[in-house]
Order: sequence, then C-alpha cells, then structure tokens
Amino acid sequence: MIRTAEAAPPASSRLRTAFGFAAAGALCGAVGAALPVVDGSAPPAYTAWPLLAALALLPVGVAAFFLSRRATTTAAAALVPAGVFAVGRFLVDLQVLADPLTAARPELYLPTALTAPGPAAGLWVLLAGHVLTAAAGLVAATARTEPEGGRSERFGLPATAGVVGAVGLCMAPFGSSDAFIPAGGPLDAPLPALAGGLLVALAAPVLAVLSASSGDPDARRGGLLGIAAVLVALAAPGLATAVAVDRVDAAPGPFLVLGAAVALAWPATGRAGHDLALPGRRRLHLIAAVLGVATGACAALGALTRHLDVPAGVTPPTDYAARLLWPAAVAVALTALLPKARPAFAVALAAVPLAAGQALDAALNAAKVPSVGPGPGVWFTALAVLLAGAAASTAALAGAVERDEEGADRTSPPLPLLAAALTAGLVAVGAFALPVLAAPGYVPITAFGLRVGSWGLLIALVAVLVAVGLSLVSRPGRGAALLLGAACVTATRALEYPFSASRAAGTEPGPALWLALATTALLLVAAAIRADRRSAPRPG
Repeated sequence: MIRTAEAAPPASSRLRTAFGFAAAGALCGAVGAALPVVDGSAPPAYTAWPLLAALALLPVGVAAFFLSRRATTTAAAALVPAGVFAVGRFLVDLQVLADPLTAARPELYLPTALTAPGPAAGLWVLLAGHVLTAAAGLVAATARTEPEGGRSERFGLPATAGVVGAVGLCMAPFGSSDAFIPAGGPLDAPLPALAGGLLVALAAPVLAVLSASSGDPDARRGGLLGIAAVLVALAAPGLATAVAVDRVDAAPGPFLVLGAAVALAWPATGRAGHDLALPGRRRLHLIAAVLGVATGACAALGALTRHLDVPAGVTPPTDYAARLLWPAAVAVALTALLPKARPAFAVALAAVPLAAGQALDAALNAAKVPSVGPGPGVWFTALAVLLAGAAASTAALAGAVERDEEGADRTSPPLPLLAAALTAGLVAVGAFALPVLAAPGYVPITAFGLRVGSWGLLIALVAVLVAVGLSLVSRPGRGAALLLGAACVTATRALEYPFSASRAAGTEPGPALWLALATTALLLVAAAIRADRRSAPRPG
C-alpha cells in the first residue's frame, strides 16, 4: 500500500509554531542573562540582566503585538529578522566558550585575572536561545505567503539605514582603558566572533532591502520593525556599559545602530507621509551623471599623479596600488554617461572606494617614513571617494523618485536567476575576503582586515550583495543593470592582479582572483537571465 504524503500544515499553524520557538528563545535569552555565564571568578561589571532580559523579549514582543491584533503576516515577518541575526549572535556568544578573555562582554562577566573563567549554565541557555530563535525565523519565513504582482514601496531610506547599521555594527560598541575590557569591533575579534559579527553586520542591509522591497505592506511593516527591534537589542548593551562602568566610554557605533533602527521603524509606522520637496528625477539623474563624471576624472587624476612627496634626489617608489583607479574611473565615467545604465552606475561607484582604499592604504603607510609626505594623488583619490558617495546618494534618490512616480510591479524571480545570483553573492564573499595575489613576504589587504584598504573592499562587497538582492525584486531591465554594475565591481577586484603583479618577486595568483572572475561570470549570466523577459514569470 502506497501512502500519500501528509498535507503541509497551514500558515497559521506554522506561525504558531514559529511564535512558540521565538517565545522559548526569548525566554532563554532573558534567563541566560540572569544566570552566570562563567564561573564565579568573573561576575558581571554591573547589574545588566534586567536590561538584557527586556532586550531579549523585545523582538518577540513586536510579533506578539501584531499577533494579538490578528495581523498574522506582519507577525510572521517580524520574527524572520531575529532568526537571521540569531545565527551570527550564536557565533559571537560562542567566543565566550572558546576564549572568554578575548570576548568583551562586561554586561555578562568581567575577568579580574589572566586565568580564563570556565563556562556556566547561563552561557548554554543563551546559546540554546539563539538556536530556538533561528528556528523560529526559519519557520516564520515559510509561514509567509506574499502575493504575486504586488507593488513595493520606496526602499531608499531603509536600504540606507541598513548600510548605516552595518557600519555601526562593524565598529567597537564602546571605548575602554581597562585592560580586562578589550574595546574592539568584530573586525578585531578572533574566530568565531569575527564570523558572527560580520554575519550580523551583513544581515542588516540585506534584510532591510528585502523587507522594504516586499510587495505586501504588512510583510514590509513587520520586517522593518523586526530589524529595528534587533538593532536596538544589539546597540543598547554597549551604551549601558559606557554609562555604568568606569574607564569605559561611549563609542559612535551604537549611536549609528540606534539611528538606523529609528530610520527603519519610521516608514513602518505609516507616519512618514510628508516628504521634502525634491528636484525632478531628470534633474537628479543629471546631477548624478555630472558627479559620476567628476568622480571618474578625479580617480583618473589620482592614478596619474604621484601619491608620495619624497626628498629631492630620491626616486619615488612605483605606486602599484594606484593603478587600480584606472578601471574604476573608466567604469564609473562610462556608466554615468549612459542614461539606461543608471542602476549599473549606482553600483559601479563602489569600485572607487575599492581602488582608492588600496591606493590610500599604501600611501598612508609610506607617509609614516620621516621626510615622506602625501602627494597630490592622495588628495585627488580622497576627493574621488567623496564624489562617489555624493553620486551614489543622488543616484539612489533619483531611483527612489522614479520608483514613486512610475511604481514597480513585483514578480517572483525565475529559478535560474535565483541560482545564478545567490551563487554569485556567496562566491563574492570569498572574492573580497581572500587575497588576489600571493608572494613571499607580501601582506595582502582583505575585506575583513584592519587596514584602510579593508574598508574599501568591505564597501564594495556590501554593494555587490545589495545589488544582487535588489536585482531579484526589480524590473527585468533594471535588475540586469544592477547585476552589470556589480560585475564591474568584481571585475575591478580581479584586475588587481595584472595591475600589481610586479610589485613583489615570486607573485602568484591568489584564490580571490579566481573567485572574482567566477563572480563576474555568474553576475553576467544572471544579468542575461534577468534581461530576458521570456524567463520572467507572469504575475499570478
């Protein structure tokens, strides 16, 4: 006898299951904060468990509020962000188990000696809470049913807020002059806190874009409020520590995260009805194009002029890093001059900080030598970065105005596009996290390092990931343009090898070269699929 598969539980049943997981996870977070996470040799620096318990209950409280009002779609969407963030938070808290002396968690414990304290019950309860919260987010994501062909609202403000939140999450939560409270962000942390912190930071802009682009207003509201609740929970402990603990000062990171939370929650309240009067979209596009051409010109001047002023009679070193400004300048200038390539232009601008970061890093390190100072190329390069930021902001604003005027029909992306785009996003992480070239004695710059050039790589990586996410919810032509712009950025990353391979003896291609080339190819394939209107599913 052949048995048929049981029918999948209805969405309401899955939502109840998700809420149960989320409530259990929040309870574990509250109880774990009240229990000792390490042995008695390292008590908390201050009584933080009431605050931590309230913050643990905040995301599920948002979902409970909407569930009590029978807004099931909003409640389900509010649970998803907490589940995504929980994966990174699990890895961050796992650092307490791996090496408690390097995990700066004064709200949970404060070491008083160089002997590492052992784990206690509270740590296991906290980790279990993260697992339950992640499970809740996964189940809640399957409980959502988004209508086909819905109209998505503007997402310029949430996307910007997500990027600002990611920057704040990458910064130190506080400053410290106490040797037992190391002050540093996720980029300063060892594994697994490094991986967890970066996952948390990258989740902010990606979730913000996906939530804001939803065609269902209820799902949009729940997603944005869910992200805002988690960001508040992430920012508040650092500020509380700065207030309550001696020799600990406030840092700008938590303020950026709180500002991002407010910006994400504001459009979800439905009270952002009165907007400032803005120039027309044609004028905004023109301004963006002018800024783009100026950015390309400054980048080209940065590549042409010297980056170091050396004493008379001393031959200046060859600035290999500045050569990468050439492809960035060409990509930005060309896309700025093509009206139909404006989405590609907005993404391709990320190639400027990618190249400029490498050049400025080399120049600033060399300028530490006595009698060596920055040359005019440094100032042209820095100006190119500033103009690129202004051009990107203007292009994003122009796109938001155009979206408001014309509207945007949301359709589900075809499966081949999903496969190519998501694979490209995953491979892109390795393309920016690993070195492009390797040589004896050469220390490469990677996205997750602690150097000036690392910030340029990190900005480029975030731009590529955001472009991939937006391409899945954009109209075919604009989605293809976004992917082409991302391909310009990854191609610039790959060109670092031929442009600077002669900087050291015995240079060999690094793994990031092949990953960058693979990412570029995948993005081009995804762009071709997105541009093919025959592959787009018809709205149901």
